[in-house]
Amino acid sequence: MTPKAFLAFTAVTAVVVVTASFVVVERYATATFVKEKEPIFPSMHDKVNDVTELLYEDKQVRIKVARQPDGQFVLAERHNYPVSSQIVRELVIGLAELKVLEPKTKLEKLYTRIQVDDLEKEKSLAKHLQVKGKNGEPLIDALIGRRNFDTTGLTDEGRYVRRVGEAQSWLVAGRFDIPDQIKKWVGKEFMNVDAKRVDTSTTTHPDGTKLIVQREDRSGTRFKVLNVPKGREVEYQIDVDNISDGVDRIEFEDVAKPGENGVDFPKDKTISTTYTTYDGLIVVADVYAKDESKSEFWGRFKASVSDKAENKEEVQKEADKINAEVANWVYRIPAFKFRYMSRRLDEVLKKEDS
Repeated sequence: MTPKAFLAFTAVTAVVVVTASFVVVERYATATFVKEKEPIFPSMHDKVNDVTELLYEDKQVRIKVARQPDGQFVLAERHNYPVSSQIVRELVIGLAELKVLEPKTKLEKLYTRIQVDDLEKEKSLAKHLQVKGKNGEPLIDALIGRRNFDTTGLTDEGRYVRRVGEAQSWLVAGRFDIPDQIKKWVGKEFMNVDAKRVDTSTTTHPDGTKLIVQREDRSGTRFKVLNVPKGREVEYQIDVDNISDGVDRIEFEDVAKPGENGVDFPKDKTISTTYTTYDGLIVVADVYAKDESKSEFWGRFKASVSDKAENKEEVQKEADKINAEVANWVYRIPAFKFRYMSRRLDEVLKKEDS
């Protein structure tokens, strides 16, 4: 290539590069400027310990968490049921450490793509989060959108965020998990009677029919049905064996006071299962399906001690601890736990020959 040709080529290249640069700038230009890695919620920086209230909302759930004078966080709209202060702290710190990666869309029609549209929108999948400090000072009021896995790293992950009242949305980086269910704020099961301890269980239905099972061997997992009618036999053994899992590490989906929200345990719907452990602990679980579609299940629980318990003092301590936890509450329980505690005799037996 001659020197003259080379200079001409260089000039053309420069024009192309400059033109391309203007195209890129024009495409990504925005009226909002922030420094990369600046916090998306700057007011949280030095007020992590001042948080007094958090409100989470989506299309299905509303959860309000408030700080008590003694420092304990509670479910404010569920009779101050205690939540995990550790979970609250991890969330608050995670929010304070969220850093801006880049501005995203300001167009309302594009909010749905990154799930930061207002909750009032019919198909909104956003998570609305408010955080308040001392004297109700607003620290965060934002719509948290979907994750961006392209920016996921060893310690951070990408997330779309839009502050309420602003058109601008953002891609941020950090590490936090929003508790979008009641049980995620509580962080633990409300009762745990190890399934391996269960010796017998008796399930009684409103019509009086019973299913009585007993573990065949203390070191095994197999149960036998004690009241199988003559000529009948068990069809699915696993349906019998997993009954003992009913009160093993049981979590709740919601919590209420007895009689609240129509949770009244009517006699014609309530199923009662009594668990007895080898060491003499007795747990009675009353459960029922609240709605006709059988998609919402509630339970109430009570513990006591068998007269045959060998170490009654120790077992009584456990029963007292359980009752202190559950006595004043009723719990919305997972569907699979309800199934374990509501088996019918006919359900576990082979059909009779016609």
